[in-house]
Amino acid sequence: MPKRAKTPEIPDDAKYLTVVHPYPARPNMELEAHRRDFARWIAACIDPMYFRAFYHKPTSPGSVIVEIDETLPDFKCLLGMHKWSEILVEPRNEAHFVSRVFYCTWNSDRDVQKNGT
Repeated sequence: MPKRAKTPEIPDDAKYLTVVHPYPARPNMELEAHRRDFARWIAACIDPMYFRAFYHKPTSPGSVIVEIDETLPDFKCLLGMHKWSEILVEPRNEAHFVSRVFYCTWNSDRDVQKNGT
């Protein structure tokens, strides 16, 4: 039987980040409200035109992979710690929460779909 041809590489002009402890607290990304809140939180950190997509793994609710357009001018502003008390208008009992953003170990859409979600 002949060997299957390797999937051709598709040019990917995006960068991938891993968000640990994403907003909202203990999100269930199967719920539309939690997905919408998370997307709005990311859009509050950067211009929404650079936010492409996010990927989640139901078995790993504590982290989300975010796809950002590589043309984002100040990409490194997303990296590091983000205190919810500095982003939320009325944080109430969520003021002590912190999200951390790191470079993702996968650097293509295909790798993220295959391994990360």
